[in-house]
Amino acid sequence: MCCACSWLFRMMSAVAGDGFCLVKRRRGRGRSRRGEPPCAPLPPAPALTAAHFPDQPLDQLTALRRIRAAKEDLLESDYYKHFFNTLKESLSVIDKREVVEIISLGLGHIGDCTISRYQLALTLCLRDNFRVDCHVHDPIFYTDECHILETLDFKLIKENEEGKRTLRNDGITIVYLPHCPKQLTNNFLWNNWTTNLKNCVLIGNSFLRLIESQPHDNLNISAPYILNIQPYTEEFSLVNSFKFNDVFNDTSIHVFPARTLGLITDNFWHRDDSEPDYSNNVEFISSNIISRLRSRNS
Repeated sequence: MCCACSWLFRMMSAVAGDGFCLVKRRRGRGRSRRGEPPCAPLPPAPALTAAHFPDQPLDQLTALRRIRAAKEDLLESDYYKHFFNTLKESLSVIDKREVVEIISLGLGHIGDCTISRYQLALTLCLRDNFRVDCHVHDPIFYTDECHILETLDFKLIKENEEGKRTLRNDGITIVYLPHCPKQLTNNFLWNNWTTNLKNCVLIGNSFLRLIESQPHDNLNISAPYILNIQPYTEEFSLVNSFKFNDVFNDTSIHVFPARTLGLITDNFWHRDDSEPDYSNNVEFISSNIISRLRSRNS
């Protein structure tokens, strides 16, 4: 996510009296190497509706044209060649079994943000290469963005599952979480906390960099499942050579080889029955946050 995050924080400021706490970001981030802002200027925060998350009309034909152009641009880049070769290498570690589906969460505003547009372009390239269904969701998608995704033959996940999507047993699922908060990845791991993780290729923020950059005491609260699985993860770093350096930065491919998971004792896979709780953390867009935003305007 990119400009969408800042917009969300501004929307939350309207309900600060309900207990939300805003987190300020450092200035100077979110610009491309060439000096142009990769995302469109933030629009004024629209009024909330009771029916859906804050909405904004888009020129769908223009957005589709830009998305398709971004896909062609990406396909011709050295970054994509490097990415796909690394992906093939990661698949070889998990026995080159068939990819059966793709899940992409947290793409952000694909209609008016360049970062999100190119991340969607990568999702399109993955889907077209493997010729499987791709399921997508972001609780901040505009209605018009949902129509765009349906036009592109994506399968929309209707509810905010908060990353708790269950892996299939009949092949490999590629899970793409571009620049998503660690809590979303933690939820995904919690929901699939078994040796079935061997059926997953997870593309997202580097586990290793996360663990090296944050105190373990903090991660034990906000991302314990990432912390626990990392020693048994094979991580493939990606060189950030794309022309816009804020699109695919800090991205790695993670796999969980069966030979490694088979060495873990059964006790390791015990998990809390209660779902992870990230109260008062605006980095993570929970279903509860959206409900509170909606009720504020109802």
